[in-house]
Amino acid sequence: MKDLYQVLSTLGFTKEESEENEMILDLVDEICKKEIEPYAQEMDEIGCSHDKTGKITYPPQAYKILKKLGESDLMGLAIPEKYEGVGLSFALVNACYERFSRADASTSLLFGLQNSSSDVIEHFGTEEAKEQYLPKLARGEKYGGLLFTEPGSGSDLGSLKTKVVDNGDHFLVNGSKNFISNSGIADTYLFLGSTDPEQKSKGLTAFILDTENNPGFKVARIEEKLGLHGNATGEVTLQDVVIPKENVLGKMGKGFSVVLYELSAARIGIGAQGVGIADAAYRKAVNYVKSRKQFGRPIESFQVTQFKMADMFTKIHTARIAYLIAARMKDKNQDFAEYASIAKLYGSEISQEVTYEAIQMHGGYGYVKEYDVERYYRDARITPIYEGTNEVQRIVISRAEMAKNYAPE
Repeated sequence: MKDLYQVLSTLGFTKEESEENEMILDLVDEICKKEIEPYAQEMDEIGCSHDKTGKITYPPQAYKILKKLGESDLMGLAIPEKYEGVGLSFALVNACYERFSRADASTSLLFGLQNSSSDVIEHFGTEEAKEQYLPKLARGEKYGGLLFTEPGSGSDLGSLKTKVVDNGDHFLVNGSKNFISNSGIADTYLFLGSTDPEQKSKGLTAFILDTENNPGFKVARIEEKLGLHGNATGEVTLQDVVIPKENVLGKMGKGFSVVLYELSAARIGIGAQGVGIADAAYRKAVNYVKSRKQFGRPIESFQVTQFKMADMFTKIHTARIAYLIAARMKDKNQDFAEYASIAKLYGSEISQEVTYEAIQMHGGYGYVKEYDVERYYRDARITPIYEGTNEVQRIVISRAEMAKNYAPE
């Protein structure tokens, strides 16, 4: 944790804030060591199941972890104290996200999506919605998720087909969504639907969709995935699902801007997740090359190994700085979108590179499930895809740069 403490402490926190940050990270570290890391391989092997009744079951330890996170006030880290949260920084939230991701990337999504949901509700929700949902999210009585992606749309949100119809004192939703993380656990979703199909992206509206007392909300199936086996990714059907009028996020027809905000904030988290996965693989590689001998001496004594270790650590350290700077910009209400894309782009790419090298250093052992680096490699592969592919991140960054004037003054 020392490397994480050191970088976080340089980002303009007061002494009191730094002490509080360290206390929270120590708590997260303890939970990771006792409740997550010893069970991570088992949770990956058990995975999530979906029976004929529609019930989704997670590995038993996942429910214990959720309970622990709620009891420890970690689900409401950035939620204002007014709504029973802790009211700490977005930078700290993402530092915690990194540490959870080092322990287990599947588990980290439970924490990450909780904070994404509460952040958007705080910024765009009505006061009535904030009072109803934020305290429950902070206490871990409700769990957050995102309902954006559809079978016919990925990065092109303007092509969403799910319809939202005004039905007097409420809205009715019909359609489907896919690739939904936290399926089977989330019950408080940030939802994007079409309230004016002819306007395409300008006719989208964002809502809070509560699954309670909404029998038309169903998880039709869960995906068999390459990685993140401990978190269910589902396909959701929506049939006459009811959304109260006070659950609109932002303004009618302005949902696209709400989602762009969420995506930018969440991209910082994916950068943090990528760093966490990479750091886990790096630590395993360090321990392995110290103990493994070839040609009569430890692998760590070979210069090629030393150079690889130096490159791996440099990439992790640089990616950590990138996501923490983007998070700190958000804390200070600065325009952080470009830097969020940088954090996501670089954090996700070095995650793949470092996990690849970790397997390479383990040789044949790295290819078998007994060694954790195999799992890290699989989990890392999603990071360049979700919350906007890395191709999209390059578009965001290049457009931001082309809009600047670097001509001599």
